[in-house]
Amino acid sequence: MMGEFRLHDVRFFRYMPKAIHSIAHEGTTNRVAVSRSDGSIEIYSISDNWFQEKIICGDAGRSVEAMVWVGQRLFSAGLHGDIIEYDMSKLVPKYAVDSYGGAVWCMAANNTQSSIAVGSEDGCVRLFEVTEEELTYSRAFKKQEERILSLAWHESGEVLVTGSCDNIRVWDVATGLPTLRIKVERLVRTRETIVWCVAILRDFTIISGDSLGKTRFWNGKHGTLIQSHHCHKADVLCMCVSKDETLVWTAGVDPKIIRFEKVAGKDDSSRATWVRHNVANRHTHDVRALVMTGEYVVSGGVSMNLVAMPVGKVGKQSRNILPFPQRRLVHVAQTAGMLLFQYQTRLELWRLGSTAVVSGVPDGRLPINQDPVLLLDLKTKNMQQIVCSAVGGCGSWVAYSDVQHVRLFHLPKDEGVKVKVQRVRCLPVDLQPAHHMMFTHDASGLVIATNQGTVQFLHVDTVHPVLVHTFVPPKSVTRPSTISALTVSSDSQWIAAAHLDGSVHVYNVQARKHQCSLPKHASPVSALTFHPTRPWLMAVHASQQLFEFDVVECQYTDWSRTVQREGLHPEWLKRTEVVTQVVYNPANPTQILLQDQRMFCILDKDKNLPKARSHFYNREKLMKMDPAGREGARHAFAICRGYRALLHLSFLQDGAELVSVERPIKAVTDKLPPTLSQKRFGT
Repeated sequence: MMGEFRLHDVRFFRYMPKAIHSIAHEGTTNRVAVSRSDGSIEIYSISDNWFQEKIICGDAGRSVEAMVWVGQRLFSAGLHGDIIEYDMSKLVPKYAVDSYGGAVWCMAANNTQSSIAVGSEDGCVRLFEVTEEELTYSRAFKKQEERILSLAWHESGEVLVTGSCDNIRVWDVATGLPTLRIKVERLVRTRETIVWCVAILRDFTIISGDSLGKTRFWNGKHGTLIQSHHCHKADVLCMCVSKDETLVWTAGVDPKIIRFEKVAGKDDSSRATWVRHNVANRHTHDVRALVMTGEYVVSGGVSMNLVAMPVGKVGKQSRNILPFPQRRLVHVAQTAGMLLFQYQTRLELWRLGSTAVVSGVPDGRLPINQDPVLLLDLKTKNMQQIVCSAVGGCGSWVAYSDVQHVRLFHLPKDEGVKVKVQRVRCLPVDLQPAHHMMFTHDASGLVIATNQGTVQFLHVDTVHPVLVHTFVPPKSVTRPSTISALTVSSDSQWIAAAHLDGSVHVYNVQARKHQCSLPKHASPVSALTFHPTRPWLMAVHASQQLFEFDVVECQYTDWSRTVQREGLHPEWLKRTEVVTQVVYNPANPTQILLQDQRMFCILDKDKNLPKARSHFYNREKLMKMDPAGREGARHAFAICRGYRALLHLSFLQDGAELVSVERPIKAVTDKLPPTLSQKRFGT
């Protein structure tokens, strides 16, 4: 049996994701960058099961309206008027270059990725040259009256097309002068028609989407209209084109995603035509960004979720990626029974509710004799976004890091409703900003995964905290990659850090040295934890593979070798969600809790692994079976589905209680602005 647990079902975490503004695809490593309305940028690895590798925190004064990849370098621009390149290891802006034209509405790189064209508020297109070290201003095209709202390069790099209010222009890149101006019709004489998106094909066909809801196909050499499709009921905001240029997708305010297909003529003298092929309704609100990745058409907008639709491949499923970060936003003080909630710019500390009833009926609700209490609401300085946070197990210490500093707070024990906060100001000068952090089990130390790829151990104290040691990866690693997961053993002897290159390094705290490294895998680690009593490390990868490693013997455990020999069930391996948290049951360490945003699973090491051809039943299906069949169908994986946004699940100290934190999607969507009013059949 899986066992009986008392569950704290927490739903008062009011985290609100932000709308998607732009999406950019990097073809070499098959990654997408997604920018949100708060200026933050998320990096997803498509090849690694859409694992969210990195989050670049935003800034109150910085918006991201456009992004472009040049190789593996990421550039962004927005209404603040700067073009920013990011340090993809430290996850901070590397430098900023003035656009010299005010707010930037659009940006694109040429086919050779040697130049970036920027469309600005002042109606001028400017070129910037990409060098190895930085981005340098090159020159400006002839100024026009209207702001540049969209632009696209021709494959040759010699021609540029721009869209603005009432006009589409074709530019000669060499001279910076327009060679063709296309006047776009107005529906009402006094209302401008805004060209929100443009594209130009190899045969010089120009495609435009405008505020009238029309997708138009133009002859880019003569400026004549080839076809016009009025398929959207409101503005067409974005479009993307397949690599062979036979498919075009458009989306906008209404918020349908419409596919157009190029149909060849009956003979050589006949002209090819563009035919509307199908309509996809994957969003509820405005779609602001569309990108073609080769396998998928990726879309996002006001509804906040990221949708990936497969392109012409039978058997591939659409992906609806929830808008919540895959990093940890909830931390549990196991001894004190407290929860720390991490919002964008503030922290909340809650004391869990309690009940006097010891047990009850399965799936029943126990009466609460003490409600949850908000103890602390801590806001960051100057509204800086929080990168990571942690709370000590006793509830007396809270820490967080922004992109510049680590901040430490002491919470003296008080029986009152509100707690007093004492900031520890004299932190060591060598303490670096963190990507991940956690306190040791006895809350005497704070372990920090720095933005340099190293690990620091800080001995906490209200007067004089001491930086005990900085652990550096072995010398064979020339440049440490970003740390994706961090964990500390319960006896505070071992620290394990997983890097995005697939490596996992274990450090001995007492000896202050590197202990060992796990065998390297192609897929990065998404969750990491230590056994409560043994020196065993459990690593779960984005590919759904899991390994248990003995850090003293420097080898896999016997159970892990059995798993590798027999293999995991295909139904488990083809799951579309990445495991974000793994933890052993402290009361029964043979049980391992695995959790993602849509389900949780208790893996029992004492039970047999399911055979590859057997049914992979979840808990709901097992409960519907008769008792005899149920026992015969049980296996090591006990899965509970049905969650839409499970942000945290872990044990309290005794292992008899679980804490789950869920953010229902309906609670998020109810706060979105009204969508476009549309007539529906039967209403």
